[in-house]
Amino acid sequence: MTLYQSTVGTYLQIIPSILRCFEKGRRFCSERGIDREDFVNASLSDDMLPLHFHIIALVHFSEGALNAAREGIIGGPDMTLKFNYDELENYLEQSLERLAKLNPDDVNTLVEGEVVFEYNQMILPFSTEDFFCTYASPHFYFRASIVYAILRSKGVPIGIADYIGRVKTTPSSRFSAEIHQHTGDQYLEFLEQLADP
Repeated sequence: MTLYQSTVGTYLQIIPSILRCFEKGRRFCSERGIDREDFVNASLSDDMLPLHFHIIALVHFSEGALNAAREGIIGGPDMTLKFNYDELENYLEQSLERLAKLNPDDVNTLVEGEVVFEYNQMILPFSTEDFFCTYASPHFYFRASIVYAILRSKGVPIGIADYIGRVKTTPSSRFSAEIHQHTGDQYLEFLEQLADP
């Protein structure tokens, strides 16, 4: 697996799913007369950061992590950013658009480098591979999961289909031509039917 596949390939699957959750959140609020701005500062518990932070961090540990791999250094997410619900969604959409334009060969050339995380007095040096495998990617998945969980905890009707998105399948030669092998789109449709029979 290449660096592009394990980073950008994943981002292009999960970020659209989070955007889909945001769209369902907008619809949910509209149908029930709820102010969607109430979701921006919602959190799972009083001692956890709100939805707003997790979207900022999601971009930081995806697009920002790739920028760090180019520059060799990364800090913490930008805590000065202030967005409403629609602006958060737009912030994530714009990042997705930039990620979709990245050249796989350019991303793969970053694999032999190093990234240093610096925050206050904390300095963590990583090889590029270890940076993504043990630091940036776990953060990315955690933030995506928390965004999903906050919206779900507020009643937005989302499920695994909304989180996992379209999986990428490859037809196997192990099966005869008579055996139907499902595509990622068909699997997503199956999950959606389970959630909304």
